[in-house]
Amino acid sequence: MPAIQRGISPVPTGLEPETVGNRSDSPASVSFLLQTGGDRRIWPDAITRRNRYGTLAIPADDEISFSSTTASNISREGYLAAGAELARLTDIASPSSVASEQWFADIRDRIAGNLGCAGAHVVLAASGTDAELLALCITVGVSRRPLTNLLVAPDETGNGVPRAAAGSHYSDLTALGSAVEAGAPLEGLPPGRIEVRTIAIRNQTGEPRHQHDIDADIIAAVELELRRDRDVLVHVLDTSKTGLPAVTRQAARHAAALAPGRVRVIVDACQFRGSISRLKQDLADGFMVALTGSKFVAGPPFSGALLIPPAFAEELAVRSDIPAGLAEYSAALDWPTALRQGMRFKFKSGLNLGLGLRWVAALAHLDRYTEVDESRQSLVKAQFVRSVRSRIDAVKGISLHEDDEGDHLGSRAMVPVTLMTGAGTFASFEACQDIQLSMRGLHGGPVCHIGQAVRLGSRTVLRIAASAVDVIGVSQAMSAGQSLHQALTPLESRLDILLHKLSAVLHHRRGA
Repeated sequence: MPAIQRGISPVPTGLEPETVGNRSDSPASVSFLLQTGGDRRIWPDAITRRNRYGTLAIPADDEISFSSTTASNISREGYLAAGAELARLTDIASPSSVASEQWFADIRDRIAGNLGCAGAHVVLAASGTDAELLALCITVGVSRRPLTNLLVAPDETGNGVPRAAAGSHYSDLTALGSAVEAGAPLEGLPPGRIEVRTIAIRNQTGEPRHQHDIDADIIAAVELELRRDRDVLVHVLDTSKTGLPAVTRQAARHAAALAPGRVRVIVDACQFRGSISRLKQDLADGFMVALTGSKFVAGPPFSGALLIPPAFAEELAVRSDIPAGLAEYSAALDWPTALRQGMRFKFKSGLNLGLGLRWVAALAHLDRYTEVDESRQSLVKAQFVRSVRSRIDAVKGISLHEDDEGDHLGSRAMVPVTLMTGAGTFASFEACQDIQLSMRGLHGGPVCHIGQAVRLGSRTVLRIAASAVDVIGVSQAMSAGQSLHQALTPLESRLDILLHKLSAVLHHRRGA
C-alpha cells in the first residue's frame, strides 16, 4: 500500500521485518504498526516485546493494570478497532492521498466530537511532549515579539517538556525518525526568542502550595513579561502526575484579558482526568487544550493531540509563520486541511499511520466513556479512590501521606502511595523504580502494572489509578441493574490481586 505507507518512520531496532504479515491488516501488522511513528520510548525490547513503559502492543488479558497515569497495554477492544480500521483503509480499491486524508480527518473529528467541540481544530501529536512543541510553535507563529513560556510544575508533567517548552529538541530522535541534536533549538527559532519561566506547585519539602499563591505567581509573571514587551504562553495544569491541578481557570482568564492576542493559554489535560465539560469550556474561553489518549483513556502509548479554538485557528490560517523545525515532529495529515495549506514550510512526512492507529484504539474507549453521564463518572472515580485507601493499611511498607489525601484525587481516580523502608524512612527513588519494575515479574502473582515513580521532595510515590475502561465497565454493570458496590466487585478483585502482589514484592525485597 505505497500511498498509505509514505511517511512512516523506519523500522526501529528490535523489530524484524518478518513481524509484518503478508496482509497489511494481519494481527502481526497491526501490532507492528502500533509501535511505529513514535520515538524510542515505544520501541519494543527484542526479547520481552515490552516498551520502556513495560506495556505490550497486543492484548494481555491476564495482566493486571492500574498504571494509566503512565501507560497501559492495548485492550482487546482497542486492538480489534485498530485492525478493523486498518483493513478499511487498505481495502479501498485504489488507496490514495484523498482516502488517507479523510481517514485522519475522521479521527480528528471523533476527538473533537467526544469533547462536544466540533468547531475546534485538532492537530495530532505523537505524545504530550510533542503537543507542547506544537503549542509553542503555533504561538510563535502568530507572535511578532519574543515569547515567554510560563511552564507549571515541569517535574510533574513530562521529562522532555522543559526542553520542548523552550523550543528545543527534547531528544536526539523524533517520532518521525529524524536524527536531531538534543537541546538544540528547532529550525526557525533563533536563540533568545523563547524564554521559559517555571512555576512550582509544591514547596521544597514536596508539600502542595496553596492555589492562591500559584495564581498570584502566574499573574505577576504575565504582568512582568508584558512590561518587558514580550508575549506570553500560560500553562494551566488540569492534572499533574500526582493528581494536583494548578492555575485556576479564573486566573487564566484574568491573565489572557491583560493583553488579548498577546497572552495565550494552553490547558495541559494530557492525563485526561478532569471533566470533559470543563475542557469544552476551556476551548470556548479561547484556550488551547493538549490531551492524550494514552493515559486515563488507556489507549496505547504515544497518542496525543492539540485542540485549537476556532478563533485562534482562523488567526493561525491567515498569518502564521510556524518554525520550519516543526516538520521534524509533525506529519502533513496530522493537520486539518485549512491549517496545513497556510504553512510556509514543507512537511517531511506525509502521514504517521502508527499515530492514527493508536488514536483509533484510544477512541474505542473514549467514544464509550463520553456516553457515561459525568455524575456517574465522578461517582465511580471517587469510589475507586475510597477502595484503594481502605486497603492501603493492610500492605506493610506503603502508606498514604497526608498531602495525598485531598478531595481532588477522588475526581482524578488516582492514589499516590508512599513507599517506606524497613527502618521507617522514605524509600529512595531508585528503590521505588525497582519495585515498579518488579511488579511486572512473575514472583508473587501475575504481571501487574502501576504508575512510575515520581519524586515529591524527600519522598517518592508510586501511583495506583483507574482508567476510562474501568469506569465504563462499572457503569455498564450499574446500567444493567447492579448496585455500585456490586458493579465494583470485579474492579476491587483486581485491585486486591495488585496489592497482594505489591505486598509480596515488598516482603521479598525486605528479606533479600
